[in-house]
Amino acid sequence: MMKRLAILILVAGLGWSAHWFWGKQVLSSAFESWFAERRDDGWQADYADMAIRGFPNRHDTTWTDLEIHDPDSGYGWRAPFFQLFLLSYNRHHAIATWPDRQVITTPQGDIEVTSDSLQASLITSGDDHVPDRANLAADTLALTRGGSTTTLTSLRAGMQRSGPATYDIAVTVDGLALPAGITRAIGDALPATFEKARLQVQIGLSEDWTLTTGNTRPQPRRVDLALAELEWGPMALRVSGALQIDAEGRGTGAIDLEAANWQDMLAVARASGSLPDFVIDGLDAALPILAGITGSRDTLDVTLTLDRGEMRLGPLPIGEAPRLLIP
Repeated sequence: MMKRLAILILVAGLGWSAHWFWGKQVLSSAFESWFAERRDDGWQADYADMAIRGFPNRHDTTWTDLEIHDPDSGYGWRAPFFQLFLLSYNRHHAIATWPDRQVITTPQGDIEVTSDSLQASLITSGDDHVPDRANLAADTLALTRGGSTTTLTSLRAGMQRSGPATYDIAVTVDGLALPAGITRAIGDALPATFEKARLQVQIGLSEDWTLTTGNTRPQPRRVDLALAELEWGPMALRVSGALQIDAEGRGTGAIDLEAANWQDMLAVARASGSLPDFVIDGLDAALPILAGITGSRDTLDVTLTLDRGEMRLGPLPIGEAPRLLIP
C-alpha cells in the first residue's frame, strides 16, 4: 500500500513538474513573440535578459535593462528591471513590480519616476484576457521632468469592469506636493501638500481593452465623473459631470465646477502647463465676469458646457477643449 502511494506521489510530482516546465516554455514564447511583433511594427523593444523562475506554483518572470518606445506616439519606457508574477495554474491573476527608478519618455520630454514599493495586480477573464479588476499602489512616488518634481507619499488606484467596455476607476493620493516653482507662482502661504486629492469616474470605451489588443487602442466614448476633488490650503475644487465623446475625441456634455479661490488655481494651472495657454487666457477673461454674476469674487459655482469640443463657461464661450484621445 505504501509503495503504491509513493508511486502515485512520484507520478503526480513528475506530472506537475512537466506542467510547470511546459507553462514556462509557453510563456517564454509568448513574451518573445510580443517583443518581436513590436519590433516588426517599428518599435524599439529590447531587453538584456529574461528569466522565468518560481517552481512549482508560480511563473515569476524578470526582465533586465528594458527599453520600449513607440515612435508613432512618442511614448516609451525604460527600466533596469521589471517583474511579472503569475500563478502556474491561473493565468488570469498577475502581479507586477517596478524598480525604484525608471524613465517614461513622452513627446514633451523624459519623466524620471522614483518610487517605493510600486506594485500592481490585475485579474482578467476570457481567452483575450479582458481586465476585470486592477489595483495600483505605491508608498512614495516622485515624478521629475526638466528639473521640476511632483511628489506624493501614498498612491492607491483601483479599476473594476462594471459592464461591456465600461470601467469604474477610483484614485486617492496622499501627501501630494507640486514642484516648488509652481507654488512660488502664487506665493508661499500654501501648505506643503494637498489636503485632499481623489477621483471617482466611470469610463466607457469604444470596445473592451484586452491583453491581446496589440496596437489597436480602444478610445473613450463616455465619461461619467462622479467626483474629482482637490483641496490645497485656501483653494478647493470639486468637479462632477458627464461627457459623450465622438470618434475625433470631441466632448459633448456638462461639467459642474465649484472653485474656491479660483484666481490662485489659474496661476497654478498656468505655471504647471497642465492646460494650454489659450484655455487659461480664455478662463482668465471669463471667470471674473462669472464671479460677479454669482455674487462672490473668490468663489465660483458654474457649469462648463461642451458641444463637440467647443466650451462655454456659463454663458461665455472660452474656446476648444483638448481632444480626449488615447495616443
